[in-house]
Amino acid sequence: MLKLVLAAVAVGMLMPIQAPMNAVLAKAVGHPLWSTLVSLTVSFLLVVPLLLLFKVNAPNLQSVGALPWWAWFGGLSGAVFVASAVILAPKMGIGNFTVLIIAGQVFGALLLDHFGLFHLEVKPVNLTKIIGAAVVVAGILLVQYGNKSVA
Repeated sequence: MLKLVLAAVAVGMLMPIQAPMNAVLAKAVGHPLWSTLVSLTVSFLLVVPLLLLFKVNAPNLQSVGALPWWAWFGGLSGAVFVASAVILAPKMGIGNFTVLIIAGQVFGALLLDHFGLFHLEVKPVNLTKIIGAAVVVAGILLVQYGNKSVA
């Protein structure tokens, strides 16, 4: 389990560096959407050789027609995140952007669990989870703003 936790932390550490890298790319190519396209194309070009390297079976295209309409929007959310990061992070700072993204993830996750959206198991929100989310957000804010004077 420790390896999984460390892997998740390492992946999390990649998130804040993605925005400034793509922002530099946006300046070079002339627009945040071009930067988004380049970033996602690089992702595509990385995944294709990995599919070949790991000898992943071809996708089951027969089951695609039975998918719910929303199953296709994972890619949309990824593109929105990349484009938003390119636009917002340079304006508000990586720290502020990251704090707000994490807060959104915590609250979004609670909603997904509570309502069992996208075929998730229903895990109702309770007072303990609300307190936990508030503590996470408070911790994020302390890390981000803890060195600033309150007065």
